[in-house]
Amino acid sequence: LSCKIVLRPFILFLLYYFICKMEGATIYNCLLCDTYSLVVLGILPDRKLARGLKGRDVYEDLLEKFQLTHTKKSVVLLACPTCNEFVRGCENGVRDQMKEGDFLRDGFAVLSPCFLVAFEEEQEPPIYCNEAGHGGKPKWRLVQGVGPAGLELDRSRTGRLYKPSLRQFGRDTRPLKLAENIVGDGLSLAVREACAYSEGLIANGGNEDEVSATLRGWREEVCEGRPILERWHEAKACMVINEQVQLRLDEAGGGEAQLAKYYELLRNPKPYRT
Repeated sequence: LSCKIVLRPFILFLLYYFICKMEGATIYNCLLCDTYSLVVLGILPDRKLARGLKGRDVYEDLLEKFQLTHTKKSVVLLACPTCNEFVRGCENGVRDQMKEGDFLRDGFAVLSPCFLVAFEEEQEPPIYCNEAGHGGKPKWRLVQGVGPAGLELDRSRTGRLYKPSLRQFGRDTRPLKLAENIVGDGLSLAVREACAYSEGLIANGGNEDEVSATLRGWREEVCEGRPILERWHEAKACMVINEQVQLRLDEAGGGEAQLAKYYELLRNPKPYRT
């Protein structure tokens, strides 16, 4: 009986937290494949605070604080659904794994270099919330900042945006045309090496702005503004190799068999022997 008394308030708290609380998300753009997708940043301020004139002002201030606190203009490493499809070479399998959370939990996802999207200069990336709540078809609406009033997702259930819907907002929505000779295992290796290069630059301990500028230049200058996977051979030739980058490139080149063996060891570690 005492156990039930303790658990019931806790269960009610969880129901309130996950059902009543609204998640705030923003849009990111992958440098490698040009995918636009959503990433959840945190829990938005409670809408109940917006009651009355003073309450609305307070609520708007809290939304602005959330935006300034959770967004950044420097590079971020995120699990781009398209890049992970390329790495696995099995589109439907990747979607199922990412939807269920196994993909990230098991450590199989590659992290691509991305930037959060601002639709106007001098503006922070906009914040969206899913007004459909949990379980329904997502309805992401703008709650803070400058951007599209609503977002149209594709059918992958990964948070990826339907790219043509962004054409009216000045975004280049041309489809991705992969570089020659990177198909199958070659495409998988190209994505892993590009991600390893980005991780190596960040792990080297350089200034965040300098690393971001290097990665932006990698796309804007070397690839003439097109996705890196479209000009992969030129992009790879222009990599700035240091010790951290080389270490990660060596790991990335180990192939799927080596990665699978590594992750299997993480899930089932051998007992320590003295």
